[in-house]
Amino acid sequence: MIRKIILALALALTGAAAEARPVVAILADPSGVETTDLTAPYAIMAASGAVDVRVVSPSLAPAPLMPGMAWVKPQETYASFAKRYPAGPDMIIVPFLMDAKNPERAAWLKAQAARGARIVSICDGAMVLAEAGLLDGRSATAHWASLGARERKFAKVKWRQDARWVTDGQITTTAGVSASVPASLAMLEELAGPAVMQDTARRLRLTPEGRLHDASVYRLNGEAMSTAAGAAVAFLGRQQVAVELKDGFDELAFGSVLDGWTRTYRAKAWAVAPAGGATSRGGLTILAAERLPRFSRQIPLPATDPMDAMLGQVRAAYGPASARFVALQLEHPLWQAAR
Repeated sequence: MIRKIILALALALTGAAAEARPVVAILADPSGVETTDLTAPYAIMAASGAVDVRVVSPSLAPAPLMPGMAWVKPQETYASFAKRYPAGPDMIIVPFLMDAKNPERAAWLKAQAARGARIVSICDGAMVLAEAGLLDGRSATAHWASLGARERKFAKVKWRQDARWVTDGQITTTAGVSASVPASLAMLEELAGPAVMQDTARRLRLTPEGRLHDASVYRLNGEAMSTAAGAAVAFLGRQQVAVELKDGFDELAFGSVLDGWTRTYRAKAWAVAPAGGATSRGGLTILAAERLPRFSRQIPLPATDPMDAMLGQVRAAYGPASARFVALQLEHPLWQAAR
């Protein structure tokens, strides 16, 4: 309500007649941000054409994408975002940030929530919200592997394992990395309606999924531990693989490949881009390392079903156990289907 009043006043002062599109801020941080947690919601929101989406960080310093070797170029600082969008964002998406406890960010999030913004965390981005006190007394979810630590540290939160995303009031939290895709489609439907969501999913060749989920089946079993041990033995000699980017690349496919291949621990994926970076079809600029290693292979960006296709690439390179090991880390349904 407060945001709508501010927006109406801003439109009246500027003489703007058309209704502004919903504004989505996706947070990044110089400490690092989980790759798919950022690229998946950005890809879906940007492709919709129905919302304004911006990557916001404390500074314009490139933010490392983790895992993998690439950097995302923030599009706004908190200060510049406030000038561009004086009414504030309609929705804030919080990926897993390596620095979860940041007082200035926490204060900004609480201020935006007080103004009526929808807050969405992806994976262990829920830790950022919990550190800010925004989840106290609420139901929430996050990555399966952090459950014990979350329950100990944030006892005021009711942590759930039965859904890929959980909405409690104005806050939505998601399960592990792969939940970013269906949850982002659901958030787009909330912002722009079912027709826009369905059209966006069709153009991105994505299938909207339900929220039913059983996180309790995701655990380090014998196969996963054996695969991890084998990857540890191969770690020093792991392959260096190239993910070549050209302007207009698919953000979702890029994130899936950089993230998934690096999670095999048998390979390290590097973005390869022109000087100054490559800009995606949605306007996201990705920067590469100044010095690149000698690559043993180049990984193509999938044209459809990026995460499933990436798991297929891993299976072909390192076998089905490695693909399931990556699926376990991403909390992807492939792991559940294999049980």
